[in-house]
Amino acid sequence: MTVDEWLDARPDAAPLADLVRRTAELDEAVKWNRLTFTANGDWHHWVCAVAATGTAVYLVFHKGSLLADPAGLLTGDGKYTRQVPAAQALAAPGDVAGLVRDALAHQTDP
Repeated sequence: MTVDEWLDARPDAAPLADLVRRTAELDEAVKWNRLTFTANGDWHHWVCAVAATGTAVYLVFHKGSLLADPAGLLTGDGKYTRQVPAAQALAAPGDVAGLVRDALAHQTDP
């Protein structure tokens, strides 16, 4: 599935994708049924992804547990990944841009 096809099927995810695109120039592709963003083609260490379920859309950070989150947007308790619900992300674009930049800085951290 192409990025355009994925977004056509999930139009509610487009604003989050646009927010990530405005923040950093990243590679993007549909991976793991998500619109996934990475730098330098390093899909093993992806930066973030837009995930859409039947009822919700989230911005997911691969190394979210390593990120500074002064606004307290990140949720989740997995070893690494954290997410921000779309409504919260879109209400705080500056804070989300900071998270994306921080995620990019931590892309290859263990």
